[in-house]
Amino acid sequence: MIISEYITKKFQTFGIDLSEADLLDISLGNDLNMEVVVTRDNHIAINVSIVKYIPNLLLRASSFTENKLSMSWDIKGMKDFYSVKCAEYGLEDKLTNKPKVTFWQ
Repeated sequence: MIISEYITKKFQTFGIDLSEADLLDISLGNDLNMEVVVTRDNHIAINVSIVKYIPNLLLRASSFTENKLSMSWDIKGMKDFYSVKCAEYGLEDKLTNKPKVTFWQ
């Protein structure tokens, strides 16, 4: 499976269909060649690029209805996935408001 297919299928798990522009943003922002086959060697880099792109996707509407078509995304599941992967890869979690404690001496 090539990288573009892998990324597309990962997001489809959450009901999100990526556009070609989304894939291009992920590719350019992370120096990924979308036509390369997913391997053990590039798997982590691909997943980090997916996690880094999630905040951009969550800026969109979570659901919409037009005529007889209705679509919605699993926003809670996506945020949970994002938080877990940020912790796993040591990335800053930009979506979770965590209280900060400052000690004064």
